[in-house]
Amino acid sequence: MSKLGRPTNCAGVDTCQRLLIEARRSFATQGFAATTNKKLAQSVGITTAAIYHYFPSKIEMYVAVFADVQELVCKTIESSIRPDAQISENISNMVDSLALLTVREPAVVAFVMSVSSEAHRHPEVLKAVLPVSGRIGRILLQMCEKAIQQGEVNSNVSAQSLEDMLTVILSGLGRFNMVYRDARRTSDLIKSMKLLLIGEVFRVSSNA
Repeated sequence: MSKLGRPTNCAGVDTCQRLLIEARRSFATQGFAATTNKKLAQSVGITTAAIYHYFPSKIEMYVAVFADVQELVCKTIESSIRPDAQISENISNMVDSLALLTVREPAVVAFVMSVSSEAHRHPEVLKAVLPVSGRIGRILLQMCEKAIQQGEVNSNVSAQSLEDMLTVILSGLGRFNMVYRDARRTSDLIKSMKLLLIGEVFRVSSNA
């Protein structure tokens, strides 16, 4: 592959996107500290110096990857939610869409799962991503608030606690896929999760 120089027009956009994708994979698998411009440049086919045209620093590159991944996840969630559907149906569709995303883009899930640990190890990462974080949570919270207003949720459950529960469920699903990489088990897990969410997992016997 020939080395690319200073980008122009569409070629620059394409190179930037390839950099983001390769950086996403490297940050997810190698970690923030081990990711280097030299390795990224070799993978994308540009000079190390050319990277600075797109991202002046590694932390800015990380934030760009974070924002790109967040945009992808948000679009996946938003496209699965119907305004006229009940929350149980929207959650079911959302889980299906995100499960497909974990199969289609495993590096996306791996990156999302790695953010909290990277932020813990590198305070500069936490400081940098905070201003652009929270979009996914806001989408989920809005869905939960609407469901509560429409009387679809137990009155003892707040919108925030419901959003927190969904976040835990979705992050747990992502981690499960990363660990086991078993399509059959994931499919069975999703079916059970859906039944749990609508209260049909456990058979409750009534003793006279």
